[in-house]
Amino acid sequence: MIVTKNKGYTLLEAMVVIFMLMIILMVISSVYISLVRATILANDYYQSLENVKLGSEKIWRALKNSYKLQAGTSTIIFKIFREGNCVTTTVSFADSKLNYCQDSCSSVFDENLVKVNDFLVATDTPNTDTSNPNPPREYSRYAPKIVILYYNLELKSKRGITTTLEFQQAVAPLNSALPSVICQ
Repeated sequence: MIVTKNKGYTLLEAMVVIFMLMIILMVISSVYISLVRATILANDYYQSLENVKLGSEKIWRALKNSYKLQAGTSTIIFKIFREGNCVTTTVSFADSKLNYCQDSCSSVFDENLVKVNDFLVATDTPNTDTSNPNPPREYSRYAPKIVILYYNLELKSKRGITTTLEFQQAVAPLNSALPSVICQ
């Protein structure tokens, strides 16, 4: 009978394998944790951007159907025809908030997600000069044709990281093409 040596692993070989497995698990868990953090951060920004989209669309829709529009540098006052009545509506910037006031005032954006650093309004002006021998086309006399809103926002995340978002939004009120007796 031939006696062979029992081939097994030495303690040193087993320790090296365990150490390599630990390093591999640490790398994998580190990558996983980084992916989870990035996903959470991306979700925070997605929520903030959705809030910006909803708020700016609310203002756009209101201005699109507005009457008797008066714009200042950071305030817009207009009327909306709703349920047979003309309702005065105001969009104004104050205290790092953009307020929308109709029956009651509320912030356009969720204050936990979006901080308003600046909000400016610009409009074209109607041409009401009747002394001109070549008067402008009729539709350019009555109301502003384009309202441009400038937003400077700060998107917040739950982790305390913020990002600046600047954009412009142009609105052409439907009632600016022809004179209207609604909400006069």
